[in-house]
Amino acid sequence: MAFNFGKRNIGIDLGTSNTLVFLEGQGITVNEPSFTAKSLVTGELLAVGGPAKDMFEKNPPTISVVRPIRKGVISDLDSTIEMLKYFLSVVYNNNVSRPTALIGVPSGVTEVERRAVRDAMQSAGAGNVLVIDEVIAAAVGAGLPVYDAPGTMVIDLGGGTVDIATLSLGKPNSSRSTTFAGDAMNESIKNMVYSKYNYRISEDDARLLKENIGTADLNQAKEMGSMSVAGIDNLSGLPSVFEVSASDVAIALHGPLNRILEAAQATLEDTLPELVSDIVDRGIILTGGGAKLRSLDLFLSEAIHVPVFVASEPETAVARGLGEILKQPTINVK
Repeated sequence: MAFNFGKRNIGIDLGTSNTLVFLEGQGITVNEPSFTAKSLVTGELLAVGGPAKDMFEKNPPTISVVRPIRKGVISDLDSTIEMLKYFLSVVYNNNVSRPTALIGVPSGVTEVERRAVRDAMQSAGAGNVLVIDEVIAAAVGAGLPVYDAPGTMVIDLGGGTVDIATLSLGKPNSSRSTTFAGDAMNESIKNMVYSKYNYRISEDDARLLKENIGTADLNQAKEMGSMSVAGIDNLSGLPSVFEVSASDVAIALHGPLNRILEAAQATLEDTLPELVSDIVDRGIILTGGGAKLRSLDLFLSEAIHVPVFVASEPETAVARGLGEILKQPTINVK
């Protein structure tokens, strides 16, 4: 079905880790963590985005801090609506006028989950809500010629899901979605620290270990040393600062990374041979925040035997792609 777009409409990358809003004519106007904080005593919404994330895992029992998007889908509808209402008020300076909203979702979501996204967006103040596979938006944002006949391939690595697709003529030829994404990597690091170092660390500290000394290359990790992190000693119950090696972080990452590799290989296996030939020539593009993991492109390229490249500003590719799609006079969506 084709939809006509007017002016001042929005594209929303409703991510597990971050929500980005692209406003026609201005660009990305919101890039905030997907968190809300509410008082359990009064029911008052206390914070959204970055300020709410700052409270995460530090909040008292009287405050609920929620990540309303989990594994790429809505897990808390009320909190999602409150978060979207707040972001719309920021974008439109408290003057929301039922804009058309184009939202990217993981390719593996069900129709019920798509409907939940539409309902949440309309409840937050949008008028017409259109849903598109975010991997297509990621490809557009990365500058790929997705509407041409030759095949392209994108791996969009988010916090909750990794979306993988081969594309031709603006449509997926083969696609996969896996939840072995950024959050799963953080959890794997937490579990490794618990079992090997006998310490409990926070989800945010696991993320920092991944970002600061994480790599997909086990040999590179040997050259990267270690990082100090604070945690709770499981034996004494006391807090302590200790060192975690980059080699151990790399080993922890390889569980989720191998699952991503398997999904990429399966996607290629299901792709038309004529398109695979194009992809071998053009390479695979990585988008999403997870694309910034050190040596991930080399890890995938060596295993798949296809060139792999990281898109420019990969973490904003979906939002920028939605913005480009908004410029089209019509667009086909599911």
